[in-house]
Amino acid sequence: MANSQEKSRLSILLTSARMAVATFCSRILGLVREQLIAATFGASGLTDAFYVAYRIPNMLRDLFAEGAFSSAFVPIFTESKIKNKSQETFNQAFWALFIITSILSIIIFLTAPFLVKFIAPGFDQDMEKFNLTVLMVRIISPFLMLISLAALLMGVLNTYKIFFLPALTPVFLNLSVICSILFLANFLENQGIHSIISISIGILIGGFLQLALQIPTIRKHGYSFKFPNKLLSPNVKRILYKMGPGTIGYSFNQVNMLINTALAVTAGTGAVAWLNWGFRLFQFPNGVLSVSIGNSHLVHFSNAWKSNKKDEASKTFISTVFLTLSLLIPITIIILLYSDWIINIVFERGKFTRNDTMMASKALFFYSLSLPFYGLYKISVPIFYAIDKEKIPVITSIISVVVNISIALSLINIMGFSALALSASCAVIANLSLQIYYLKKYIAFSLSDIFSLKLAKFIFTAFLIFFLGLWIKPQVEFFSESIILKLLIFALISLVLVGSFLGILFILGERNFIYVRKKKN
Repeated sequence: MANSQEKSRLSILLTSARMAVATFCSRILGLVREQLIAATFGASGLTDAFYVAYRIPNMLRDLFAEGAFSSAFVPIFTESKIKNKSQETFNQAFWALFIITSILSIIIFLTAPFLVKFIAPGFDQDMEKFNLTVLMVRIISPFLMLISLAALLMGVLNTYKIFFLPALTPVFLNLSVICSILFLANFLENQGIHSIISISIGILIGGFLQLALQIPTIRKHGYSFKFPNKLLSPNVKRILYKMGPGTIGYSFNQVNMLINTALAVTAGTGAVAWLNWGFRLFQFPNGVLSVSIGNSHLVHFSNAWKSNKKDEASKTFISTVFLTLSLLIPITIIILLYSDWIINIVFERGKFTRNDTMMASKALFFYSLSLPFYGLYKISVPIFYAIDKEKIPVITSIISVVVNISIALSLINIMGFSALALSASCAVIANLSLQIYYLKKYIAFSLSDIFSLKLAKFIFTAFLIFFLGLWIKPQVEFFSESIILKLLIFALISLVLVGSFLGILFILGERNFIYVRKKKN
């Protein structure tokens, strides 16, 4: 059993590492993409228009590409593989998803003016800005279908322990947007068309590439795309049934996002962009680490659970919790201490001003308060789908949305737009806390497995390096240095803090960050 657990832990770590490398490449290019947008357009009405337009199909993308559908599909597809019915399930799920997301994409296209008025009240006071936003919504609308199907193919490949290629495909989305800005923006401007539309075109092309590049590998594993004789099969109904509660919970999350967007629009020009840039950098470690670990964990947990190895599944979960914390705690401290440095290095050039740096760094700071909790959230949510308890995330989502909206409305007049980032962090923390409480009832672990001496050592060490980083910061005249020296300073301090975190844990006896409970005699 010990050897089996060791292999499972190593497998999660290796598959997570492969995904993390590919995702890191994508996220770096994503930062380059955001740098180009910031430098080319600044925190202007144009960027606010684009981010509002992108948010509309992106909200549904979170449901079908990264949310309820994927969480419901992977465990059922894993089960169908065990029963040698994977081809049938694949065809049915693919075409069902294609039809649903195509219909939704058409609805988004046709109702774009209404959606923009609803999500961004006040945009229609400036008809040029309003019409530009509507046009970008319509250009991006098919992206929902493309990215959802790409996510389904990624889920299939992940069950075959193929993680690198699916995680790499977002690179082409970012490359597509970068090339559109560099080579298409000026052309559109010369034609009398707003250059920011180039970003929307790049996103649409990038979504197509993400789907197309996975198809050869899917075919290599023997899967065709033949339309099934029976679309609404028992497995598809099970997926849709599992998605039902997730969709309800998701709808509450979207209400929350809509309110936050509306509040950001009323907070003044630039607020939407500042929040977006802060959130993008917050999502960088999440995309590289949390999503990679979460996807790898779901495959391993589902395999163990569906094979009736419940104890192994439980140990896999606890092991992944501490792996996530060991990676995200020091990163969180670095971001909290040096959010203004990070924004300055990444964005401050061209039309992106020092004031934009200070504003965006506020958003990054408050978003990052929830970074370790968000990492654990990406692990916990899919578990409820794997163990057929998908209604529980609905309850926790509803409560977290109430928390989010209450804090946002209470603090928006005091803190301004940054209250929206703080409220989002509080909602994540509340959601995760409730999910952990429920999880312990269904999989074999107790709260003492998490709230243990090991966690106490993590927290104690985190406080030590926080105060170390707090002492270091005033010793450096950061903003007056060249960009190269800024990068070197930040990299050196980050290495010192991460090294100190790991070194102190080592001294405290934590020499294996991936926790596994010892089997009782």
